[in-house]
Amino acid sequence: MFAQSDNDPLSACAQQLDHTLGTIFGQVRQLVEETRALWERVLDEGRQPSAKDLATLRPAIDQQLLTTGAFGCGGGIIVEPNGLADREMHLEWWYLADGGKTLPLRPNFDRRRENYYDYTEMPWYSRPMKTGKSVVEGPYVDLYGTNMYVLTFTMPIEVQGRFIGVAGLDLSLHNVERLLVRSLMRLEHEAVLISADGRVIASNTANWMVGDLAQALLNTLPRDGIRLALAESEAGWSLVRLPVLRRK
Repeated sequence: MFAQSDNDPLSACAQQLDHTLGTIFGQVRQLVEETRALWERVLDEGRQPSAKDLATLRPAIDQQLLTTGAFGCGGGIIVEPNGLADREMHLEWWYLADGGKTLPLRPNFDRRRENYYDYTEMPWYSRPMKTGKSVVEGPYVDLYGTNMYVLTFTMPIEVQGRFIGVAGLDLSLHNVERLLVRSLMRLEHEAVLISADGRVIASNTANWMVGDLAQALLNTLPRDGIRLALAESEAGWSLVRLPVLRRK
C-alpha cells in the first residue's frame, strides 16, 4: 500500500466512495436513534416494548427506503430474541414493492417448520451483536426476502448499555454498482472495489465481475499495484488500483 495525496486521482476516487458509504450509514444511524428513543420512552413507562410499539417506526423505515430511491430494497429493525414482551423473535422489516409501496416481510419463526428463519445466525446480525460495530455484508442473494443480489448495511442498537437488536438497510447491488462504477471510471488504470471477505463489489473493467473472489488482491498486490482501505472502516472495503491501463 502506498500513501496517496488528496489530489491523487485514486485518493479522490476513494473519497467519493467514502462519501457514498457515509450517506448510507447515516440513514441507518438515523433509524438506530429513532429506535433507541422509542425503546427508552417505553422503559420509562415501566414496561417492556412490544411489537405494537415497534410498528410505530413504520414512517421512519418508509422514509429511509424512499430516500434511497432505486437503491434501497428493504430496511428496518431486527430485535434480540425475547427482547419484546409479546414475541420471542421479531423484525420490523419492510421492503419496496412496485409503485413505491412498502410491504412487511413476514418470515416463519415457528421452530417446528422446515423453513424456520433464525436471523441470529446471519452475519449481518451476529457480527454487530458480538463486536458492537457496524457491518456491510455481501454481495449475496437475499433468499429470504427479495431474491435480489444485495448489500446489507447493519448497525447495533444499544439501550442503557444493553444490545437490543440491529437496524439495517438492504441495497440492490445492481443499482449501487452503477453508482460505484461511476467513480471507478474516472481512473485510467483498472481498479477493483473489494469487500472485507474478498469479493468484488464493483470494477471499471470486464476482467472482474461482481461477486468474484479476489482475496489475493487483499493479501498480495501485483507489482506497482496500489491498495487503499476506505476511510469508512466499518465497511471494511478496499480500493485496489492495478498496474494495467484500462481499455477505453
